[in-house]
Amino acid sequence: MKKFLLLLAVFGSFVTYSQEKCAAHTKHNERLANDPAYAEAMHVAQGKAKAWQQTHQNGTEKVTLTIPVVVHVLYKNAAQNVSLAQIQSQIDVLNTDYRALNQIDLPAYFDSLKADIDVEFCLASVDPDGNPTDGITRTSTTGGTLFGYFSPFNDDMKYDSLGGKNCWPTDKYLNLWVGELFPGLLGYAQFPGDPKVNADGVVITTTAFGTTGNVDPISAGGRTATHEIGHWMGLYHIWGDEDACTGSDTIADTPNMAAASNQGCDSLANTCSNEDAFWGSFDPTDMVFNYMDYSSDTCMGMFTKGQKMRMHGFLNTDPRRMGLATSNGCAFMGIKEDVESMFTLSPNPTTDNVRILFNTGDIATVQIVNAQGQLIAVYDALSTGAEIDLSNLEVGVYLVQMMKNEKLVGIERLVKH
Repeated sequence: MKKFLLLLAVFGSFVTYSQEKCAAHTKHNERLANDPAYAEAMHVAQGKAKAWQQTHQNGTEKVTLTIPVVVHVLYKNAAQNVSLAQIQSQIDVLNTDYRALNQIDLPAYFDSLKADIDVEFCLASVDPDGNPTDGITRTSTTGGTLFGYFSPFNDDMKYDSLGGKNCWPTDKYLNLWVGELFPGLLGYAQFPGDPKVNADGVVITTTAFGTTGNVDPISAGGRTATHEIGHWMGLYHIWGDEDACTGSDTIADTPNMAAASNQGCDSLANTCSNEDAFWGSFDPTDMVFNYMDYSSDTCMGMFTKGQKMRMHGFLNTDPRRMGLATSNGCAFMGIKEDVESMFTLSPNPTTDNVRILFNTGDIATVQIVNAQGQLIAVYDALSTGAEIDLSNLEVGVYLVQMMKNEKLVGIERLVKH
């Protein structure tokens, strides 16, 4: 009888979560109702973030936070062992979305609210032990504990002992786990304030991660990770997770919605009229363009100024998220885009040789620097098309610096496999 009840509970969990594209809020609400310690921790975290927002009503300081990311790839077959290109495509989408660099047509009353979150992401170049890394771990697995799938039911993706991968320090890295979730579920995240230190991060199903490679066409915009990281920074779904106009995401400039949008982009939908006082007498349409809705990836294109304030409230008060500001996981990421175009490296990543193409055609000196900032090789008077033998270098991440007249004029990140 006990086995039957356990199986029934597991099946009930499966059904509950499979009805959601994102299980972050479903799991959150369950724990609020059943775990007093969790409820108290979340109450404290919310209070600290709200107090920070109240003292920063004139806006956040214009300081861009760069968050080191480690991607834990969990695969049962070759197709699930996602490529570096697929992973990098996801990082590129995150940087586009969180810096408001995407081009999307918005109604004027929404366009004025679109916010640059002043957060950027990089694949970690230094691991927790101070060694060079490409910011990726790869683990062959037989799958999760729920019918072979990973699930939010017990966070099995996040622990070696459950067929997943243990986290890197969650106050120094954003941990992204990528593996096969059960059908219908695209991802979930842990909210700020959650006392589960070693489960902190974001989970994305393999086929909704990035924009190339092993992705489902319906989720090929990379917006699942954008959405889930929004939760990880403290945002709720914009309809308030209630199928009525009574729910709230606590943010004034996101209009009320009766329910989540369906896949698509119904820009004329207007399901609620009881708007926050922020809107005055104006009744805006549903904000289907917001990353925290369930509209299609191609429809999504904005966070609001109110959402930015809430995110920064948690980034500046949650102990683990505050730690990211002093992490050295992105030691190689202070690269200016205006000098990156001076030369290119091919192939990159490489296993042995790399060819250097100077866009200026000039002769230059090339330096190679390791993850600890140590100069390990110098090549003088190289011309365009020159090849460098890297077979003696250890696997890891390096900087290749182009020097002219003893001045740095170009810099590129190189991955050695």
